[in-house]
Amino acid sequence: MSKFKPKGRGRKFIREENPNKIRRQMTKNHLDVLQNIEFSIVTAWRNNSKIDDKVVASALKTAIEGVVPVDELSVSLVKNIEDTRLLRADVPDEIWKNGLKVVLESVYNHSDAQTGDTDYLDFVSAFIY
Repeated sequence: MSKFKPKGRGRKFIREENPNKIRRQMTKNHLDVLQNIEFSIVTAWRNNSKIDDKVVASALKTAIEGVVPVDELSVSLVKNIEDTRLLRADVPDEIWKNGLKVVLESVYNHSDAQTGDTDYLDFVSAFIY
């Protein structure tokens, strides 16, 4: 048995349902929610260049799990995400949470999410004006 454990790309966080099903549902029916979440992330990054993909992944996991973030950068990013959530009170909690999961999956698809990595942020910021 191999001791190899893949890092970064290819990691899966969505476990309750088929991630492809959730992704398809969100991109087909709730693209606005994904854009809102990504906008809040990119805005925070543009205001604080210390935010990297690792911080984004940590903040998204924190928001999904509903726990208190441990580091200062995650705190500020989670606050941005929560502020956006308040503006989108019309969105059911399950849809919002699925949106967070899809964005987290995107982080892992575009980045190794290690300290200093900004591959995901570079990618997504091209679509956020």
